[in-house]
Amino acid sequence: MVTETQLHQFEEDGYFILNNLFTVTEMDDLKHEIDRVVLADEEAMLNSGKLDSGINRVKEITFTPHLVKKDEMFQKFCADDRFVDIAMRILGPDIALYWDQAVYKRPETLKDFPWHQDNGYGNVLSEQYVTCWIALEDATIENGCIWVMKGSHKQGIVEHKNTPIGWQCYFGDDPGTPVPLKKGSMVVFSSLLFHRSGPNVSDSIRKGYILQYFPTHTKNVKTGTVFKKMVVAKDGKAHLDVSLLKALDNDADAV
Repeated sequence: MVTETQLHQFEEDGYFILNNLFTVTEMDDLKHEIDRVVLADEEAMLNSGKLDSGINRVKEITFTPHLVKKDEMFQKFCADDRFVDIAMRILGPDIALYWDQAVYKRPETLKDFPWHQDNGYGNVLSEQYVTCWIALEDATIENGCIWVMKGSHKQGIVEHKNTPIGWQCYFGDDPGTPVPLKKGSMVVFSSLLFHRSGPNVSDSIRKGYILQYFPTHTKNVKTGTVFKKMVVAKDGKAHLDVSLLKALDNDADAV
């Protein structure tokens, strides 16, 4: 599925796009289940009176992690051969799901999510892992698609500063390159790639599902121990093992 040209683009630019990877029906079925979980989380926040919690802002942007713990369908989706093949081609024969989360950016969310690296302020002791950003609906410049800075992954991990809009690694004038995606398409990028997302000035919710994969031997910077995560590949073959799902770790990066 992944071509040599795409792998070369990943090495040089830090990302590549897979158009129409999923059918509209696949996306509608997935979105239906994600909507259900997101709505339940939003209602819980509203009932608690906490409209803002961490990077979650109920009326602007919400991050809903660990869907794989909530339903078997998410486990099977994240272990789909389309993801596993990509991860093995880039990272090697033994792969685990590091993180999964839905990110919903609502209309009139006028703040950018700043330039950052997924591995710039987390606890992953690995030079690189892979992020798959899936468009549940069309992601456009108008509704806040992601932007990337080509080749920035070659700088390695850079310093991030905590700003009023989030952790930020780049303060220059380069606007980067927009990555609009049609529903069912996906962008794959390095955890070292500088990326951001723009404001949503449309009248619709920008809906994305984000999956991150790393080698099964990856260690936690804080503890020095190997992460305990859901395995999706072993010895170069697809292999789903959900026995470690209960040991999910609290690290997240996404836009």
